[in-house]
Amino acid sequence: MKSRVLRPAAHLRSARLASPSTSTPRLILSARAASSLSQKPNANHVSFPGAVKSAFTHTLKYEAPSDYPALSTYRVVDQDGIVVDESFKPDLSDEEVIKLYKDMVYISIMDLIMFDAQRQGRLSFYMVSAGEEALSVGSASVLAPEDVVFCQYREQGVFKQRGFTTSDFMSQLFANAKDPGRGRNMPVHYGSKELNIHSISSPLATQLPQAS
Repeated sequence: MKSRVLRPAAHLRSARLASPSTSTPRLILSARAASSLSQKPNANHVSFPGAVKSAFTHTLKYEAPSDYPALSTYRVVDQDGIVVDESFKPDLSDEEVIKLYKDMVYISIMDLIMFDAQRQGRLSFYMVSAGEEALSVGSASVLAPEDVVFCQYREQGVFKQRGFTTSDFMSQLFANAKDPGRGRNMPVHYGSKELNIHSISSPLATQLPQAS
């Protein structure tokens, strides 16, 4: 916190009790320091994730995203599996690639089965991770086992990649005696102290402060 010194007004000076000190009385007011992630002092723009260096304006105007070109999306292969970036050289062995693929397929199949089970009333709650299998499995694969992870509830792939078993998944979903959380959490809110993965919480943004 920064502070600034202001000379008190006349009525404030007169209200002070007599002091043996000969120094001029001072009034200390706190000034909130600007966040390095939002706005610097005297800045002409705001900067935070999602609006990096967004300039200030005094004109209110509706902006349509379609008016601006979208950022390019990098890919190595196209929808038909044909390599489109021949300069890309993977640093993974065939065994590692096969394991990543099996983990993704495992999560996809488990989601189909358990989603149906929830609709049949066998589970109170379930959320699938369709379309996000590669994201969670791939990102987890580059972390070291001692790295601590804060997941959200569509990232079952992180648990699978780190060694979570079918028994571990089912024990948590059905809150049985082998559930690491002892049945305290909703289904899909996995957690594993052994795998260095914190228990999933429903509010997503609350995990950002801990992870940072």
